[in-house]
Amino acid sequence: MHLDAYPADAAPWPQAVAWSRAELRHYLAAAAGPGLGALPTRCPPWTVRDLTVHLAETFRRYADLLARGRAGDLAPPFAPGSLPAENQRAVDAFGGGDPAGALRHEAERFLGAVADPAEMMPHQFGPIPVGLQVMFGLNELAVHHDDLARATGRSRRPERPVVTALAAMYGAVYGLPGDVGDDPWERLLRATGR
Repeated sequence: MHLDAYPADAAPWPQAVAWSRAELRHYLAAAAGPGLGALPTRCPPWTVRDLTVHLAETFRRYADLLARGRAGDLAPPFAPGSLPAENQRAVDAFGGGDPAGALRHEAERFLGAVADPAEMMPHQFGPIPVGLQVMFGLNELAVHHDDLARATGRSRRPERPVVTALAAMYGAVYGLPGDVGDDPWERLLRATGR
């Protein structure tokens, strides 16, 4: 992981925030179909409900970490290798209620609080710019929306500027396997295990 390879000014700002809100709306509309909650996704063992809870808890963590960073604490929230366990712990600990409502609330709590893409905030790999965290959130929404395809029967491809920005971010931070001429969305899906 090369967090320093994606400086704050690399994030398309403020478009990344607007794109995140649009992807959130698209995800929520797709996940709201009747009877979808218990259906499996491309993220086993998670159901549509579990995936929505995961996104809600992820954005809750982002908002909480942003507030913590603003209070002067930039320490990592957990060990770098424990993200999968943290994600599962958060899904298991969800207290019930409306996952879609929780996702809507937590995503807006984070996205509504960001203003400066260069502001630093805590991350498991060390402090990162808010702009990069917004891009990570956009990636979560876009890729997990496509994960709903197993339940909905419809894949999701974000708009070209979103795909281009996500591929650039992912390539800079993680490396994006595949040939340069390959479809960047397909490369991103493969890189994230799809």
